[in-house]
Amino acid sequence: MNKGYLHSVRWIVLTALLVLVALYWIGAPSIGDWELRPVDMLADLRQDTLADPSEALQEIKVEKAERIDSCRPGVTCINDMSMPDENSGMEPFYRALDSLASLGRPVRIAVLGDSFIEGDILTAHLRSILQQEFGGCGTGYLPLTSIVAGFRITVRQTFGGWGEHHAVGGEGGYSSTWANLTGHYYTASSGAWVDINSTDVLPRLSACQQSSFYFAGTGTGEVTVTADGATQHFTLNGAGKVDKVSIEGDSLRHVRWTVTRGGGLTFLGASMDPASGIIVDNYGLRSSSGLHLKQVGDAMWQGFDQARHYDLILLMWGLNVAGKNTKDYTNYVATMTEAINNMKRNMPTTGILVVSSSDREGRANGAFRTYPGVINLINAQQQLAYDTHTAFWNLYEAMGGQGGIVRMVENHEAGSDYTHINFKGGEHIARLLADALLWGYECHRMSEERLNRKP
Repeated sequence: MNKGYLHSVRWIVLTALLVLVALYWIGAPSIGDWELRPVDMLADLRQDTLADPSEALQEIKVEKAERIDSCRPGVTCINDMSMPDENSGMEPFYRALDSLASLGRPVRIAVLGDSFIEGDILTAHLRSILQQEFGGCGTGYLPLTSIVAGFRITVRQTFGGWGEHHAVGGEGGYSSTWANLTGHYYTASSGAWVDINSTDVLPRLSACQQSSFYFAGTGTGEVTVTADGATQHFTLNGAGKVDKVSIEGDSLRHVRWTVTRGGGLTFLGASMDPASGIIVDNYGLRSSSGLHLKQVGDAMWQGFDQARHYDLILLMWGLNVAGKNTKDYTNYVATMTEAINNMKRNMPTTGILVVSSSDREGRANGAFRTYPGVINLINAQQQLAYDTHTAFWNLYEAMGGQGGIVRMVENHEAGSDYTHINFKGGEHIARLLADALLWGYECHRMSEERLNRKP
């Protein structure tokens, strides 16, 4: 064998070993809010120093007069920390369900999160469960482009001609002027299009009754929509706020929106909605920690509230926030407190539910154990809900606490990173969340009946 070749191989191997050792001592690097996995060649041999977090989980209880708050066996209940004279907890959602028959629109839920929910991986099943309970159809709001369009099985979406701007990375930049709760906005070249085709992978997805196209800014533009073979034309008159144009039909299955003239407008998304019942919108933003919500201005919050009012918003972050042994989340809580208070001020009849981090584990002395940083984050998220007078649901506890993600991996419901769930795991967690929402609504109804019976 050529000696020069062997000499080169030795130097390559030695260099690689030196790089790996350096990365181990430097620790896990991060890119923005995304923490890379730590490098440790001896991880399987090393005695891990992860502390047992089982005694560290705290719980804040808020006593509510005239409320039935007993928890049905098998359900991890929602802890509503709103004040009696506020609309920032679960009551706006429950009251919307009370008025379902006369509301004149669907009851709307928005789920804001990271890669744990992207591709409709959890929200698809939550939507399906609630639509079978309360009626409704369609997939709800969609970004105009998506890096997981081929992965999302609840709708077939293709697109072209858009300039994408999103809150986490992206080449186009992200202006605070157009920052919004979805984390995305778009510019359009002439002929930019999005094609949305319904599927029947879950009940009530194959058709809906309304499709809308959302935009913002000033100026005028033009858009055409082709729905199941028929074409309509719209002039977009930007009035400096979030607006939409819509089409309706008895059974809309295939819709294509095309911008024929952009007119300097900013474009936000499209939707496939029911006329009544319930809809769940998925706002998954990969690598997000939720901190981008602080950039959203009052006008954008108010604009979304007028154009697409939500009865409940779920804040579902954790994977890109929790460190392995992080103890102090003071700065994160302060920023999220400001963002939630902005949301409350501008969307005064929208309920807010803070969902805790899911379980995330690593090996300790040959066994898996929840990262202490996850437990500390859950405690901080609970305090966040308490301080902002919103509601809190402990996803970690609903998963079974420590060992929850390990059991999901063993049941083929989560990936081997012991962090991310798959579509089957999404169904499992959606059922846990739906049970909490439905039981909370049942308690609301029982409380209202008891109050009405008082002399």
